[in-house]
Amino acid sequence: MTAARTGAIGVIGAGAVGQSVAMLLAAGGWCESVRVVSRTGLSARALVTDLEDMRQVMGSPVRAVHAVNPGQLVSCEAVVVCPRAEFINAYRTNVRMAGLNANAPVIVALARTLAHYQGLVVMVTNPVDVMARLFAEVSGCPRVYGVGSNTDTARYRLTLADVLHVPAEDVEGHVIGEHGDQAVVCASTTRVNGRSVDVPVGWVRRELADRPARINAGLGRTRCGPAGAVIAALRAGLGLEDRVVELSVNHSGRWMGIPLRFTAGTPSVCLPRLDAAEARQLVAVDVKLRDAYEPLARLHVPVRPSWEEKPAVTRTATCITTAAQAVTVTSNTPVVTDWALRYFGPWWNATSTAAADGPQVIADVNSDRVTEITQRVADHAHEKTVYANASMLFDRDDDTVLASQPDDKLAYRAEPGGPLHIYGCEDVPVALAAARLAREAVRGQLMADGWSILHASAVVRDRQTVLTLGDKGAGKTTTALLLARAGWQLLANDRVFIRREDNRLRVLPWPSAAAIGLGLLEALDWYDQVRDRVQRGEQLHPTQHQKVTDALHSGSRTPLWKESGKELKPQFFPDQLAVWLGLTLATEGHAAHLLFPRIAPGAEPALLDEDRSVEAGDFFTAGTEDRYPDVFGLLPAALPSTGPLLDLLGELPRHTLRFGHGVKANIGLLKQITELAS
Repeated sequence: MTAARTGAIGVIGAGAVGQSVAMLLAAGGWCESVRVVSRTGLSARALVTDLEDMRQVMGSPVRAVHAVNPGQLVSCEAVVVCPRAEFINAYRTNVRMAGLNANAPVIVALARTLAHYQGLVVMVTNPVDVMARLFAEVSGCPRVYGVGSNTDTARYRLTLADVLHVPAEDVEGHVIGEHGDQAVVCASTTRVNGRSVDVPVGWVRRELADRPARINAGLGRTRCGPAGAVIAALRAGLGLEDRVVELSVNHSGRWMGIPLRFTAGTPSVCLPRLDAAEARQLVAVDVKLRDAYEPLARLHVPVRPSWEEKPAVTRTATCITTAAQAVTVTSNTPVVTDWALRYFGPWWNATSTAAADGPQVIADVNSDRVTEITQRVADHAHEKTVYANASMLFDRDDDTVLASQPDDKLAYRAEPGGPLHIYGCEDVPVALAAARLAREAVRGQLMADGWSILHASAVVRDRQTVLTLGDKGAGKTTTALLLARAGWQLLANDRVFIRREDNRLRVLPWPSAAAIGLGLLEALDWYDQVRDRVQRGEQLHPTQHQKVTDALHSGSRTPLWKESGKELKPQFFPDQLAVWLGLTLATEGHAAHLLFPRIAPGAEPALLDEDRSVEAGDFFTAGTEDRYPDVFGLLPAALPSTGPLLDLLGELPRHTLRFGHGVKANIGLLKQITELAS
């Protein structure tokens, strides 16, 4: 723990938590000094004297310094804020909210003293979620985090471990939202040894309330647990340790406790998926914290755009085009339109634009619209489906479709002939939804123009396309990547658009994240370079399961599986296939050769004497679409006939083959087959 070191760290407040934090810092040996400030100076001087004694006994290199006022902490790498105003807490519930009005002036005064401080600020004073926001908005400091949810998460894991009689380190689960009575227990994603469990949520909630009460009854104040959470936040935020810490932070305008993955001091949000009940609880937390904060802000924050005339929002737009069909994505945040550029650019034509003519997907971050539409759908008779692996509720009224995905905090509105509106509370989920629906809008136009969707991977060389077909697990992606390693251009790894033009079959890509298993990455010698990028803080596609990210960080190459039997795989943005893996991507081609592989571990690669051909079941139809049902009526009522396509596909050279696990031998077989066909 002492290998990486940093400079001075300030501690404001020498009460129970301040004393414990200062002691852990002095004993830890990883900071240059601890500077302590207190309201009267008396307790700070006493604590520094005590720390000096400890330093001498332990031989610690960390100096303890009494700072006369908070202004002397501006040169510190980080500041821990943990003063407590004098007040009597008579609350029996919401006990942490009792200090709201008493502590607020103290925090405001400190925030003004440390205005625009550029170091790390860790807020401890309760109610911590509100105080962290108040300090941040008064001070203008860019890196303010509140502890609380980290302590709650630790208590949750300890409690569940005790109930289930397992070690606490075997429990994976989070408590998020408020550090208080309405904390959200993420039971639906809790795992013990990687398996889901039945969480006694009511009993857990009682224990989360009783545990600090028992500590207070015996010691007067909780101290060690919160102090440990502060140390975890400091080490992560200062880049001394890469880890996940649950902290209160501004995330898309909402201040609440969420898990943050810190890599070299840079945080990225790693919220667990919530079921519908947990999502509603998180919305309720947001309302509660906002209601508690706004009266304080009116008193202490001099300029607040939400109460002044709001500045005009600069909208951005990205136009996506392929085969003369187009849709424009517009948004009130450039994250969404930049995402569309990145997602569609490598395979389709995507460009920034000022105009928004023709079909549009309007995708905005707007939590009020999410709440409004979600409530309307819930209050009316509605249907249910699964869209992009998430539950969707939708209601049709006079051809207007309202839909919500509570787990992702997304809402939708579609009217005949008008744009498709997407609303969300956070920019990345909105960007993901906008990309999916923009692709569906283009898909509808292409299908109306005679294109069909074939379940196949594809590679191109000299515009000649090799299509690989088969059931799930047959080796479509493996074949495409092997050929791409051998010099072909990758067109698609799972689906392609296909249409007859004269006597040829034109093929277009289906833009999507590419899923490549850990074992296949290792076999193709890509694992180490992917892991190196991930460890440096670069991000794969956010639909990737956290277990996959953890495996890449730890260096595990063992394939991961869901309980359903589906493999969990790294998910690559289209541009990462080129930048990370060195592949060349194609934008279209003409079908020239069909392959039907199967994988037989331990077997030698070989051509098989079997005559498999393309069948009607190899095409996606409204009845077979399992990921993107046509909730919003984007597809034509009558789909193109696949008969003419089947006739032409039946005339192409085709081979059935068997792969083993030897990459060189498999590539050798593929080269032999494709050279014969050409």
